[in-house]
Amino acid sequence: MAQDNTAGGWDRRSLMRLGVSGLAAAALPPCLLARSARAAETAPGEGPEIEALVRPPTLFAGIRRPITSRAELEPRIALLEVACRGKTAGPLTHIFRFDTPVEGYDSEIGYPVSEPVTTDEITTHTLREMPFVAALHEGPDDTIRSTALALHQHLDAAGLSPELERVEVYLHRDPEHPERSRTRVMVSFLAWPEVYLAQLVRVLGEQPARAIWQGGERLTPFTPVDERCLWVAATLERLKAVTTLDQQYDILSRVALVRPVEEVAVYREIYARTRDVNQVFAAQNAKLATTPTGGYLDPPTFDGKVLHMSKVAYDRAAYDKATTPTERRKAYCFCALVREAADPHLDPIFCYRAAGWSRQLWEPVLGVELPRCRITHSILKGDPFCAWDYHLG
Repeated sequence: MAQDNTAGGWDRRSLMRLGVSGLAAAALPPCLLARSARAAETAPGEGPEIEALVRPPTLFAGIRRPITSRAELEPRIALLEVACRGKTAGPLTHIFRFDTPVEGYDSEIGYPVSEPVTTDEITTHTLREMPFVAALHEGPDDTIRSTALALHQHLDAAGLSPELERVEVYLHRDPEHPERSRTRVMVSFLAWPEVYLAQLVRVLGEQPARAIWQGGERLTPFTPVDERCLWVAATLERLKAVTTLDQQYDILSRVALVRPVEEVAVYREIYARTRDVNQVFAAQNAKLATTPTGGYLDPPTFDGKVLHMSKVAYDRAAYDKATTPTERRKAYCFCALVREAADPHLDPIFCYRAAGWSRQLWEPVLGVELPRCRITHSILKGDPFCAWDYHLG
């Protein structure tokens, strides 16, 4: 039976390699969107119209279990329809999460709800606020891939890195006539300027923060990558002029993608069980070796006082074939701003953001705060990789 909800309220490379006939995409109910930016300027026939949306904290009742096929969702949907009847606050929504330790796809299917719904299968929780780029997809699920890829291409063109969540909202779901289905596809991203401003204010106070951040108010999710890169370069120079290295690290390491707690828990358990950091290193590298990163280029080390870490390559095969600094940068950097800019002249302190991703793992694993860090290598200054030292105590 067709379901029409139009009026009813409403590993990171995996984000690009959709798999299972384009399983993952992203969307939110219109009634739950905090704000909407202007649509991208897309000429007819060039692709879907893209807009920017923000999901506020949202009460959500869902079934979260890995899947390898969309067919596995049907019995879950049947359970949800019965349990959530009369309590839904928006259309059926399918959330995919990435970089979590599951076999298959980390899937949660459910509804925004007006009150908690709890059964043996269904859990109610609050989805965190998150920005998305979005587009309407018309047609069957197995053609969603083209719409999702268009959203990722938009993020690349804007120099914005995707967060690790993607969702499909089924505005009109018609299993019997899938060509009639209408799905809002959305891809989450890190709203870097806004997060950066909040961290500047936290460390330096409102007035100094605004002076460093000047010009950031003109950036939108549609600002081209090279224009965005020029602003970032200028604000980093202003930051350096009035702060210490420790303050720069404190600010920029908090401007990173949010690391999945499920992944952190795996390595925390290994360290708690073995009390051996090398066991954690080995487990990390073994996992990375099964992905396009190919494992560490610069192996991690720990002597009890200094924890040395580095980034892995975004695309190890392309990195190994690279013959120019530009080819190497584009194959190495996960950060869309650095990877996609024509010629990014950014201070290497920008790499404290990468240290922030790693910091989210190592502080809970070791059970200590890592208040000091120094960049030792950076693609941005001509090194073959990016690396840093955390200083304990």
